Amino acid sequence: MSSSHQTRATLRADAAARESKRRSRRTILWIIVAVVVLLVVVVVAFAAVAASKALSVRDSLTPAVPIASGLPAKVVSGDTAGAADDAAALQELSARAVAQTEGFDWRIAEWIPVVGQNLSAVRTAAESVDDVAEFAAASIAGLDLAAFRPVGGAVDLAAVHRLEGIVSEGATVFARVNDRIDGTDRTFLLPQVSQALGTLDDAVSGVDESLGTLVPILKALPAALGEGTPRTYLLMFQGNSELRAQGGNPAALALVTATEGRIELTTQATSVQFANAREESIAPLDAETEGLYTDIIGRWIPNMTATPDFPTTVEIMRAWWADEGLPPFDDVISTDPIALSYILNATGPIPLATGEILTSENAVSLLLNEVYFKYGEYGPGVVDASAQDLFFASAAAQVFATITSGLNNPVGFLDALRRAGEEGRMTIWSSDPEIEGLTAGTKVAGVLPASNGAGTIAGVYFNDTTGAKTDYYADANIVSTTDQCTATGAPTFRQTITFANNITPAEASNLPAFITGPHFEPGYIATDVVVYAPPGVGIESWNVEGAESFTLMAEGTHLGRSVVRINVVTPPQTAAVITVDMKGAEGSSGADYGPYDVWTTPMVRETPVTIDAPGCG
Repeated sequence: MSSSHQTRATLRADAAARESKRRSRRTILWIIVAVVVLLVVVVVAFAAVAASKALSVRDSLTPAVPIASGLPAKVVSGDTAGAADDAAALQELSARAVAQTEGFDWRIAEWIPVVGQNLSAVRTAAESVDDVAEFAAASIAGLDLAAFRPVGGAVDLAAVHRLEGIVSEGATVFARVNDRIDGTDRTFLLPQVSQALGTLDDAVSGVDESLGTLVPILKALPAALGEGTPRTYLLMFQGNSELRAQGGNPAALALVTATEGRIELTTQATSVQFANAREESIAPLDAETEGLYTDIIGRWIPNMTATPDFPTTVEIMRAWWADEGLPPFDDVISTDPIALSYILNATGPIPLATGEILTSENAVSLLLNEVYFKYGEYGPGVVDASAQDLFFASAAAQVFATITSGLNNPVGFLDALRRAGEEGRMTIWSSDPEIEGLTAGTKVAGVLPASNGAGTIAGVYFNDTTGAKTDYYADANIVSTTDQCTATGAPTFRQTITFANNITPAEASNLPAFITGPHFEPGYIATDVVVYAPPGVGIESWNVEGAESFTLMAEGTHLGRSVVRINVVTPPQTAAVITVDMKGAEGSSGADYGPYDVWTTPMVRETPVTIDAPGCG
């Protein structure tokens, strides 16, 4: 064969080979395309099936929402049977929803980008509701809130222990569910899924927090009720018509003993029976306390609540109590007539031996004002408050008897205590570290926080110096500003305090001497305004406008804070405006300060506190 023929043959062979390769590549490409198409079809199919099931999950969970929302109301109202039925229905719906998410197709679909995250979130919601439903169905029958209710003067401690067990289990369940929801990836969630998960998250977080708070209280409650060892409580009733930093003049006192759940009122006392007007403080005072308030807080029992530090009050009270030869106490609980009005919402009206009927509507006016018109004699050379003392003692005894004989609304009673604690109208000191630990860091402890870590707390307090009961007619409001979230250096703080004397001259002219006192014209109010800066913050300046007169009484440090005490005198229908400017320590910044708030004296009416903190959210 000639060379030319060989060359053409070689070329044809090469061409054939190349064509074969091209066909092979096309075949492989078509196979790949086919596989991809098949995978897409499979993915779409899985996604479609999962989406269909997701709708079924939605359909199962949608009616579960109103059932779950109605459960607490039925538990609170005592409808245990109705709550149990609802819990069973909720469990059936949630189990059906979970079953829809357990198939192989759903699990495969969860691997699909974007779609999978939404399906995973739906499954998390279904499993979370199912866990809650399972707990509710198993526990509601034994969830009897009446365990808190005294019957015949005694609380059933066994019922409290049972309730504590159920609540502890619930706390574990909700904490687990809360962690599961918090761990959900929400990057590519559809708005509907994100919103639904957020709603569930809020509900679970709220219950998780409530149960987490309730568990330690229930654990400590049996010991607090005298299980194993009797426990004694001194009850202190502060009268806000004569203001003190913690509330008012602690005129009425009572000793209560708890023994194996049985609660008894054993001793009653009034401030006038103690040896007041002492030459020196009945208890040792630290130099800062005496320097700011003078030793008057330990020489007159009505002044022992003049500092915002409840443990200081307890130590002074302990000395007065021992001086009178009265039985010792383990714990102290302080409250006021406004808190009592909240409690009366739960107890209902209480008839008094004097003929009045004490209600939530009239308790404040009757105990803080009308009593001084009705009882006692006051005149030249005559001061007889014995009738008032008998009235207060009788009222306290009858209120106590009503509470311990049986409450028809125990949840309302607990809500009243919660509200009183939040408003600073109830403070508790205990010699038991476990009980004391429950109130630490809250207003209930009556202790200003020592640092700004959890929150930056300033204090504004009022002490009456009129020697009268005219603070029934006074109101205050506080506007507090800070740049802690915007300042580049040390932040600044300002308190603008308005103290208003609202009594009219006509009202003032008709006041009995028990209310006006002997030192000022009728209707005048003299008040020490005491401002505590947050820890590490210094008071730089202060100013007073609107007062008839004002006097700087003291300034310095107390409880690790800068403090100023200014006395203002306000005639009827006038208001004093006190402004105090403060600044953080050099080198500090907003990052050193937690969320800002102001604690203040609980007055007869609410004291609005407005926080203006730009940039803090």
